[in-house]
Amino acid sequence: MKTQLKIFTLFTILLLYSCKENGDKGSKKNVADNEFLKTLVERQIGKSNYYISLPKDYVIEETNGEDFSVYHFHPADSTKKEDFSGGFYFGNHPSQFPPDNKSCTTENKKNRILGQNSNWTVYNCNGNYAIQTIIDSKSGENWNELLHLFGNAQSNKNLNNLLFIFTTMKK
Repeated sequence: MKTQLKIFTLFTILLLYSCKENGDKGSKKNVADNEFLKTLVERQIGKSNYYISLPKDYVIEETNGEDFSVYHFHPADSTKKEDFSGGFYFGNHPSQFPPDNKSCTTENKKNRILGQNSNWTVYNCNGNYAIQTIIDSKSGENWNELLHLFGNAQSNKNLNNLLFIFTTMKK
Protein backbone atom coordinates (compact mmCIF):
# COMPACT_ATOMS: atom_id res chain seq x y z
CA MET A 1 0.00 0.00 0.00
CA LYS A 2 2.85 2.38 0.89
CA THR A 3 4.53 1.70 -2.46
CA GLN A 4 1.25 2.37 -4.28
CA LEU A 5 0.87 5.68 -2.41
CA LYS A 6 4.43 6.70 -3.33
CA ILE A 7 3.82 5.80 -6.98
CA PHE A 8 0.52 7.71 -6.96
CA THR A 9 2.16 10.75 -5.33
CA LEU A 10 5.03 10.72 -7.84
CA PHE A 11 2.55 10.31 -10.72
CA THR A 12 0.47 13.24 -9.40
CA ILE A 13 3.55 15.43 -9.09
CA LEU A 14 4.71 14.54 -12.60
CA LEU A 15 1.21 15.18 -13.94
CA LEU A 16 1.10 18.58 -12.25
CA TYR A 17 4.56 19.31 -13.62
CA SER A 18 3.48 18.26 -17.11
CA CYS A 19 0.37 20.46 -16.98
CA LYS A 20 2.45 23.37 -15.71
CA GLU A 21 5.07 22.80 -18.41
CA ASN A 22 2.56 22.58 -21.26
CA GLY A 23 0.17 25.28 -20.13
CA ASP A 24 0.69 28.99 -20.10
CA LYS A 25 2.48 29.18 -23.50
CA GLY A 26 4.17 32.46 -24.25
CA SER A 27 4.66 33.58 -20.65
CA LYS A 28 7.31 32.99 -18.04
CA LYS A 29 6.87 29.57 -16.47
CA ASN A 30 7.18 28.85 -12.76
CA VAL A 31 8.48 25.31 -13.20
CA ALA A 32 10.34 23.15 -10.71
CA ASP A 33 13.22 21.02 -11.92
CA ASN A 34 12.94 17.22 -12.36
CA GLU A 35 15.52 16.30 -9.70
CA PHE A 36 13.68 18.45 -7.16
CA LEU A 37 10.34 16.81 -8.01
CA LYS A 38 11.77 13.40 -7.08
CA THR A 39 12.43 14.59 -3.51
CA LEU A 40 8.80 15.52 -2.76
CA VAL A 41 6.60 13.55 -0.37
CA GLU A 42 2.96 14.34 0.38
CA ARG A 43 2.33 15.35 4.01
CA GLN A 44 -0.67 16.31 6.06
CA ILE A 45 -0.53 19.90 7.32
CA GLY A 46 -0.87 19.42 11.08
CA LYS A 47 -4.24 17.89 11.93
CA SER A 48 -5.97 19.87 9.20
CA ASN A 49 -7.67 18.40 6.15
CA TYR A 50 -4.95 19.92 3.94
CA TYR A 51 -1.98 18.18 2.35
CA ILE A 52 1.14 19.43 0.58
CA SER A 53 4.19 17.81 -1.01
CA LEU A 54 7.51 18.80 0.56
CA PRO A 55 11.08 17.54 0.27
CA LYS A 56 11.69 14.41 2.39
CA ASP A 57 14.05 16.28 4.71
CA TYR A 58 11.59 19.09 5.55
CA VAL A 59 9.36 19.38 8.62
CA ILE A 60 6.14 21.28 9.32
CA GLU A 61 5.79 23.11 12.63
CA GLU A 62 2.45 24.37 13.96
CA THR A 63 1.54 27.43 16.04
CA ASN A 64 -2.05 27.95 17.16
CA GLY A 65 -3.76 31.10 18.34
CA GLU A 66 -7.30 31.64 19.59
CA ASP A 67 -8.75 31.99 16.10
CA PHE A 68 -5.94 31.04 13.72
CA SER A 69 -3.29 28.44 12.94
CA VAL A 70 0.12 29.03 11.38
CA TYR A 71 2.34 26.33 9.90
CA HIS A 72 5.98 26.77 8.86
CA PHE A 73 8.01 24.34 6.78
CA HIS A 74 11.81 24.21 6.63
CA PRO A 75 14.67 21.69 6.58
CA ALA A 76 14.60 19.37 9.61
CA ASP A 77 18.37 19.79 10.00
CA SER A 78 18.91 23.37 11.18
CA THR A 79 22.59 23.18 10.14
CA LYS A 80 21.62 22.52 6.50
CA LYS A 81 21.70 25.45 4.07
CA GLU A 82 18.12 26.61 3.69
CA ASP A 83 17.33 27.00 -0.03
CA PHE A 84 13.75 27.93 0.77
CA SER A 85 11.16 27.87 3.55
CA GLY A 86 7.52 28.79 3.77
CA GLY A 87 4.29 28.62 5.61
CA PHE A 88 0.53 28.99 5.80
CA TYR A 89 -1.78 31.11 7.93
CA PHE A 90 -5.33 29.79 8.35
CA GLY A 91 -7.67 32.43 9.79
CA ASN A 92 -9.86 35.40 8.98
CA HIS A 93 -7.39 38.28 9.42
CA PRO A 94 -4.25 37.77 7.32
CA SER A 95 -2.01 40.70 6.50
CA GLN A 96 0.57 41.11 3.75
CA PHE A 97 4.22 41.36 4.77
CA PRO A 98 6.11 44.42 3.49
CA PRO A 99 9.42 44.04 1.61
CA ASP A 100 12.60 43.89 3.74
CA ASN A 101 13.78 47.26 2.47
CA LYS A 102 13.09 49.97 -0.11
CA SER A 103 15.64 48.59 -2.60
CA CYS A 104 13.61 45.40 -3.15
CA THR A 105 11.86 45.11 -6.48
CA THR A 106 8.28 43.83 -6.68
CA GLU A 107 6.66 41.66 -9.33
CA ASN A 108 3.55 39.52 -9.55
CA LYS A 109 3.33 35.86 -10.57
CA LYS A 110 0.29 33.72 -11.18
CA ASN A 111 -0.16 30.20 -9.86
CA ARG A 112 -3.01 27.79 -9.06
CA ILE A 113 -3.67 26.69 -5.51
CA LEU A 114 -6.60 24.60 -4.32
CA GLY A 115 -8.13 24.78 -7.79
CA GLN A 116 -8.17 28.58 -7.90
CA ASN A 117 -5.98 31.20 -9.52
CA SER A 118 -3.72 33.10 -7.17
CA ASN A 119 -1.69 36.25 -7.64
CA TRP A 120 1.62 36.12 -5.83
CA THR A 121 3.52 39.19 -4.72
CA VAL A 122 7.23 38.52 -5.20
CA TYR A 123 9.85 40.75 -3.56
CA ASN A 124 13.36 40.40 -4.98
CA CYS A 125 15.88 41.75 -2.51
CA ASN A 126 19.25 41.27 -4.23
CA GLY A 127 18.52 37.66 -5.23
CA ASN A 128 16.70 36.76 -2.00
CA TYR A 129 13.02 36.30 -2.71
CA ALA A 130 9.99 36.68 -0.45
CA ILE A 131 6.60 35.57 -1.80
CA GLN A 132 3.03 35.68 -0.56
CA THR A 133 -0.59 35.42 -1.58
CA ILE A 134 -3.95 35.40 0.19
CA ILE A 135 -6.75 33.15 -1.10
CA ASP A 136 -10.04 31.60 -0.01
CA SER A 137 -9.19 28.57 2.15
CA LYS A 138 -12.25 26.65 0.91
CA SER A 139 -12.46 25.24 4.43
CA GLY A 140 -16.18 25.78 4.94
CA GLU A 141 -15.38 26.78 8.52
CA ASN A 142 -16.12 30.22 10.00
CA TRP A 143 -12.83 30.65 11.83
CA ASN A 144 -10.46 30.10 8.87
CA GLU A 145 -11.98 31.49 5.71
CA LEU A 146 -8.67 32.81 4.36
CA LEU A 147 -5.31 31.26 3.66
CA HIS A 148 -2.13 33.35 3.58
CA LEU A 149 0.70 31.43 1.91
CA PHE A 150 4.22 32.81 2.19
CA GLY A 151 7.82 31.82 1.71
CA ASN A 152 11.45 32.76 1.13
CA ALA A 153 13.92 31.49 -1.47
CA GLN A 154 17.59 32.18 -2.06
CA SER A 155 17.60 31.93 -5.87
CA ASN A 156 15.27 32.06 -8.86
CA LYS A 157 15.52 28.25 -9.20
CA ASN A 158 14.50 27.81 -5.55
CA LEU A 159 11.71 30.34 -6.04
CA ASN A 160 10.28 28.20 -8.86
CA ASN A 161 10.58 25.08 -6.68
CA LEU A 162 8.80 26.86 -3.82
CA LEU A 163 5.99 28.09 -6.06
CA PHE A 164 5.58 24.54 -7.35
CA ILE A 165 5.31 23.19 -3.79
CA PHE A 166 2.33 25.46 -3.18
CA THR A 167 0.58 24.07 -6.32
CA THR A 168 0.63 20.61 -4.70
CA MET A 169 -1.57 21.79 -1.82
CA LYS A 170 -4.92 20.01 -1.67
CA LYS A 171 -7.83 19.57 0.68
